[in-house]
Amino acid sequence: MFNNSPTQPVVMNLKISCILLLLIAGLLAFSGCTSTTGPTPQATVMTPEPITPLTTTTLITPLPVGEVARIRVDHFGMNTATDTIYEFVGKVQVNGGPYQSVQVILRYPDSQEYIYDVGGMGGANQTLKPFYLYPADRYKGTNPGKIIALDGKMYGTVYDYNNGVVVWIAKTDNVVSP
Repeated sequence: MFNNSPTQPVVMNLKISCILLLLIAGLLAFSGCTSTTGPTPQATVMTPEPITPLTTTTLITPLPVGEVARIRVDHFGMNTATDTIYEFVGKVQVNGGPYQSVQVILRYPDSQEYIYDVGGMGGANQTLKPFYLYPADRYKGTNPGKIIALDGKMYGTVYDYNNGVVVWIAKTDNVVSP
């Protein structure tokens, strides 16, 4: 194992001895240096300032006189993301209220109806809410009647295209029968 005979003393290289001594001295010098001298400072607890939420109201342009409600169409046709879902998606806006039930109705010539009830609107409630209707694929390419029902009273709508926005407007004089 060693090239020394058992009677010959083992001598370490001077360079290795110095490195080991420096290493041990460094460990001794820096051991225990994690605490501070003097009194221990008090622990401080950070308390956040209370946050007051900012409440803002979404500005909604009121409907013109004579309009009871309107449907703003976001998309009517095949869903562009899936190309498999036929949909009628948009927002319904009411003028006045309050109404306990607001419904968006698609009525096809074969008397098939698709109804979305957005719930209560107007008064202290919201006056603009989203709706989602998914008619059967067999109705692709047809133009159903768009009806808005306010607490059961049905209003037919008329088409309007204004500044790139498609809307269907329900007027007070356009009541339809169920």
